[in-house]
Amino acid sequence: MKITKIFVAIVALCAIVACNPNSGSGNGGQTNSTWSDTGSPVGEWALTEWNGSKELPMGVYLRLNEDNTFDLYQHTLSVLWVHYEGTFSLKGNSLTGKYSDGSDWAEYTIKYNNEAEPKQIKLTRKDDSNDVAIYTATEIPTEVTDQSSEAVNVRSIVIEKFL
Repeated sequence: MKITKIFVAIVALCAIVACNPNSGSGNGGQTNSTWSDTGSPVGEWALTEWNGSKELPMGVYLRLNEDNTFDLYQHTLSVLWVHYEGTFSLKGNSLTGKYSDGSDWAEYTIKYNNEAEPKQIKLTRKDDSNDVAIYTATEIPTEVTDQSSEAVNVRSIVIEKFL
């Protein structure tokens, strides 16, 4: 039983590393220090830096739509990509959201790096300024959207929502 748990943990870790949007070459994870209050969050984004680290133990993709709906795909403590959806609201530089199950996101301050190529957004939790996530504009891979499971707790494992 213990060997099975260790094997599952190793497989999960390998899957996370293989599907990490930061793997490979390119400057998608580069951050530019020019952040402003003007921009648009609408688009598809990959988490490329979290709390100062570009070596992420997870994969997170976020689609913010013009109709104020969102799709969140995350690959955190599970071997699966998990899909969440809901609505978001942007008031000034304050970004909030609500999952379709009624639970709220944390409240974030959003900044835009329109000079970076590709563009970036930075979300800083208002109740914890040390929690900073940088997302880089990218197309969400079809293997993520096609292979994601809807947000349910699988096999009695509670999966934390990233936002």
